[in-house]
Amino acid sequence: MKKFIILTAMLLSLTAHAWEPTKPITVLIGNQPGSGNELVFRAVSASIAKTHPKADFIVTLKPGAEGVIALNQLYSAEPDGHTIAIPSYMGTFVTNDVWQKDLKKFQYNSFTNVLGMGQSPLTIIANSTSKINTIAELSNFVKNTTKPVNFAIGGSAHRMAYELFMSKADGNKDLVKTIPFNGPVQAAVSVASDSGTEFGIMPIATALPLLKAGKVKVLGITGSKKLTNLPDAKPIKVGGSYINVFASWALILPPNTPKEIVKWYQDAFIPALLSEEIKQYYEANLINLEEKELTQEGFSKEIEELRSVFIPIAMKTDLNK
Repeated sequence: MKKFIILTAMLLSLTAHAWEPTKPITVLIGNQPGSGNELVFRAVSASIAKTHPKADFIVTLKPGAEGVIALNQLYSAEPDGHTIAIPSYMGTFVTNDVWQKDLKKFQYNSFTNVLGMGQSPLTIIANSTSKINTIAELSNFVKNTTKPVNFAIGGSAHRMAYELFMSKADGNKDLVKTIPFNGPVQAAVSVASDSGTEFGIMPIATALPLLKAGKVKVLGITGSKKLTNLPDAKPIKVGGSYINVFASWALILPPNTPKEIVKWYQDAFIPALLSEEIKQYYEANLINLEEKELTQEGFSKEIEELRSVFIPIAMKTDLNK
């Protein structure tokens, strides 16, 4: 009995000292409204609110410089658990080191990584009136065009997919150009609105509402797998290989955040991400959850693999084309 009382007291002591939020949590997202980062976080945090009523998340959009403005703020924040960010993998951990290196205060490994929130295949879309209907037709078009062609893009992963596609298709970069937008929604709307951007690249989850409305058509998706809920969307294969670039989102904390705070976020987010509610939401919105990235180790390994593949490509990319 004495041992039981001592053990109980120890457990109560540990529980009493476990970290919990004591004020609203600022959630920094470096995108315009409607990004995959925001939509995924809002869905997951709504689920978390049912089991963690003290968690009051305040989404704060800080678009600009491919997420650098938001991440500079996170870098300077107190590591007290009340400021977090939901950034995109490609910008935060890869291209910021090359394309925005003079604007950022942080290194790619400055932050406290918690987990991956999920990923969406990217899609190449076309305006519904375009004569181009397949990736094969698009590949031939960008190679042999005699007139200007525009691609709308809304993020660094989208730009990376464009670079790979143009390289594999031997596209004419003197005539085929990108038009950058402040987010994927804005890029998708541009393609749908007859504003001169006939094609675009963005997460399939972002393009889905416009696809259902008949405003755009999907020419192909990144990765090698078909989507169960969108079987007509074929994986993009050019030059005998697939384009393995995705829109991926993470949960990170300021540098040097204590382990007990990290644990609270893991304990709150992992069950929500694995719940049937979020599974159904992800399936409906064509989002995949990579369970290996729910650990800090798996998440960090994925970052290093991304860097090894895409840093060399980013360094060769001319952002003026």
